[in-house]
Order: sequence, then structure tokens, then C-alpha cells
Amino acid sequence: MISLIIPTVSKTREYTNNILNNIRAIYPNENEVEIIVEENDNVDLGTNYNNAVSKANGKKIILLHNDMVIKPGFVETMDKHITKGRITTYTRVEPPIFPDTYPGKVLLDCGSDIDNFNSKRFNEFDIEEELIDGGSQLFFGCMKEDYIGIDGYTFKMFCEDDDLHLRYKLAGFEHKVSSAYVYHFVSKTSRTTTDYQIIEQQSNINFIKKWGFRNSIHNVVYKKSIKITNSNPQLEQVLNPWFNEGQDIIVEVNGNTFTQEDFNVIQQLNDIIKEDGEIGSFELGNLKITINSMNEYQNDLIKL
Repeated sequence: MISLIIPTVSKTREYTNNILNNIRAIYPNENEVEIIVEENDNVDLGTNYNNAVSKANGKKIILLHNDMVIKPGFVETMDKHITKGRITTYTRVEPPIFPDTYPGKVLLDCGSDIDNFNSKRFNEFDIEEELIDGGSQLFFGCMKEDYIGIDGYTFKMFCEDDDLHLRYKLAGFEHKVSSAYVYHFVSKTSRTTTDYQIIEQQSNINFIKKWGFRNSIHNVVYKKSIKITNSNPQLEQVLNPWFNEGQDIIVEVNGNTFTQEDFNVIQQLNDIIKEDGEIGSFELGNLKITINSMNEYQNDLIKL
């Protein structure tokens, strides 16, 4: 048995019903393909996913969104490509709402919603079976025992996918992209609220607070604190998320001389210390940096 995991909220029930009918038309045997729908308007997306996974009976799970359509062969291909120690991202075929492409995303306009969905065009489209390196976002499958959980506590919505894949990377998992594909209407679940931009901005800040970086080469976490002289509320608001009040590394900032270049250093500080840091004090631009310890703590963040 393989379990398909679908979190949803009541306002998008039309899409939920659509994908349920779509799946059961292709895979009517509930003993082979299980569908777990978790609908809860009062919790975050990650918690909905986690609750649904906890109810799954399959040894393998696939996380879907409700604003999707699958094709015959999707489950079989994913079943083949999911294995122990691997996170397998499936491919999404999407209308050109967001024009960027990367492994796991293909642009093909088969409609932007259920009412104008061109099923003929989608069914005629095909991708040659392959398994390549890569993978991102919450479009993946894995062994149920390998599921480490989505951090819904830190992220109400957005950035939880970056957090999850980073944690899997730190845990040593293989990341692959499967040619198994779905049609994705895009943002019918994640951007249904009027305040989604505020939520997205806060999620990016929360990611920085958790890891001490937004993008990193080495993905190391240090215990850092900041001391600001000649401060102001705006400067504190910008700088505080990059520090966690730890005393291993102390950065001293003067608000009167602080520059954009200094801020660039703070954003890259974990990588800079990983590559060139040593115990002691030194100056970098207008910053004074004291390193008392280079202990790393990123592995403490793998499990929830």
C-alpha cells in the first residue's frame, strides 16, 4: 500500500473533491492506494500534513496538494523511485503563472483552474521516465518511517519546505526528482488568504531566526549575539533575527557607521566563520567580531 497525503481547508473543498474523484477513477482499490485527507481550518499547513501522515497505513507516502490532477502511472512511477534514505520530488506541470523552471517543474498551460482545465492537452503530454538529482518544496514522497515532520510551529505557511529539505540534507538523505508528474493549478491552497504576503514575509524572518541565515553554502548554525551602540528601532528590527542570543560568537555594531556592506557580512557570517574563522577577535568592515567557540548546532535542528 502507498498513502497519498492531502491537507486542505474548507474553502478549497471544490479542489479536494476534484482530486479525490481523479485519484479514485485511476486507482479504485483502497487497499493499494490509500488517500488521507486532513481538513482543518484552525491549524497550519504543516500540522495538517503531519496529522495526515500519522494516520497513513502505507509504508510509502506521497505529499500532494489538493489543487492537482494526477495521471495513470503516477503512483507506480513514484513507488518505483521512493526508497529508504531518499526524498523523491515529483514533477509538476504548471500554467505559466510563475515563469521560472527548474528540475521538478515544467510549464504547460492546461488551464488555471478546474473550470478551464484542458484534460486532453494534459493527457497527451508525456515525460520520459527518469530520476535525476535535485528536489524542493512540499511535492515529494518518501518512506513513512523517513518522514521527519514539517515545522508548523515555526512556519504558519511558506518556507517550511526550505526548512524541511535543509533538515533532510543535514540528515544525509538523497534528493532526487522523479519523472512522475501531476498538473498543478498553483496557489489555490497557499495564497487563498488576503494576508498571505504578510505571512510569507514573516516566514522568511522566522527561517532566519531559526537557522541564522537565509541562504548558505555550508548550512552551519552557531550561537551568536549582537551588541549595538547608537542603535535605533529600525536597525534592531533588521539585525536581531540573524542572532539567537548565544555567546559563542559576539558581533559588535555601531549604528552610526553601519553600512549595507556590513549587513551583507552579517547575512553571510556563518559561511565566513566556517571557512576562515578562528578563536579570537577581529574586525570585518565596521564590525567587531569575537569568536569564543566554533561549536556547530545545525544537527540539533533536524528533528522537531
